[in-house]
Amino acid sequence: MEPQVSDSGGTSSRHRRTRTGDITMIRTQASAAPVNPLEERNLLSAEAVSRWAGLSLGWVEAVPDLSGSCDTAGHTLLAMLDCGRARAEFHYGHRSIERELGAGAIGLFTPGGHADVSRWRCDGVRRIMLQFDQARLDDTVLSEQLVRMPLRTEIEFHDDDLAGVLRAMVHEVAEGCPSGVLYAESLSLGVAMRLQQRAASRYATPRERGRLSAAQAHRVEELVRVRLTQSLSIGELALAAGFSKTQFVRLFKNTFSCTPYQYILNARLQHARALVQDSTLPLASIAEDAGFSSQSHMTTAFLRAFGVTPGGLRRAP
Repeated sequence: MEPQVSDSGGTSSRHRRTRTGDITMIRTQASAAPVNPLEERNLLSAEAVSRWAGLSLGWVEAVPDLSGSCDTAGHTLLAMLDCGRARAEFHYGHRSIERELGAGAIGLFTPGGHADVSRWRCDGVRRIMLQFDQARLDDTVLSEQLVRMPLRTEIEFHDDDLAGVLRAMVHEVAEGCPSGVLYAESLSLGVAMRLQQRAASRYATPRERGRLSAAQAHRVEELVRVRLTQSLSIGELALAAGFSKTQFVRLFKNTFSCTPYQYILNARLQHARALVQDSTLPLASIAEDAGFSSQSHMTTAFLRAFGVTPGGLRRAP
C-alpha cells in the first residue's frame, strides 16, 4: 500500500529555514513534534496517525542534504533508516562523530544527548521516528527498571527484532490501523521491552523466565473467550493476571509461546473459520462476530494464517 503523505510533516510548530549552498538549515523550536525534529516530509497522514493507539511515531522521507539542530524537546527519540543509505555527522561542541549508515541502522537519542548540529547526506532514505514516552505506557515496573538502568544515547546500533517491530508499526498506521488497540499496545510494549533489555544488558541482570500459574492463565483465557468480539487492551489482560503490562507480556509469552495479540488473533481466526464452514452467515457478519475490524481485515488474516480467503474456504468441497 502506498503511504499517505502529509505535506505539513505532521506538525504545526514554527521553524526557521535558511540556505547555505545546497544545504537546508533547519532549526526547530522546542515545541516541534519530536517524531520529526527536522520537519521532513511525513509519509503518514494526520488522519492515519489519529487512529494509532501506540507510541507517537513518524515515517519521513529524507531530503538529500540536510543540516540542523535536532533538539528532541526533552523526549527520548528512536530513529531508524528504513531504506536507503546516508552519511551522517554529529557535532557535540568541539567533538564530532561520522557514520556511514544503511537500512536498519538505529539511533537512540535521550534528553540532553542530542547533537548541537547534525549533517546528513541521504540517498533514497526513509526514516522511522518514534517518541519513547514511558509515561504513556503506564507501567510502574518498567518505569522503576528504567530508573535503575536508564537508557543512554546510542548513535548507531543494529537490532533486527526491534527493526521489525518499528516497520510493523508504520505499516499498520499506513493501512489505517486495522488490527486495533491491542496490536498497537503490543508493538509499543515490544519496543519498550527491547530497549529495557538493552539497558539491562549493561548491568548483566538476568531475564525473567517465569510463567503464568494455571489459575492466572485460566483467568486470561476466560477473559479472552468472553470478550472475543470486543476490543481488549494489554492493561485489562495484565490486570486479570495480576501483573504489570511488561511483566505480563513476558510471562504470557513464556506460557503460551506467542504474544497476547497473536493468541487473540488466533482465537478469532478459529472462531471465524468455524462460522465460515458451518454456517451460511454473510462474511461481513462473521467478521464482526469474530471481532475483526472489517471483512477485509478478516480476509487478510485468513490469507496469512490459512493460505485461503474466507470465501475460498466456504466454496471448497
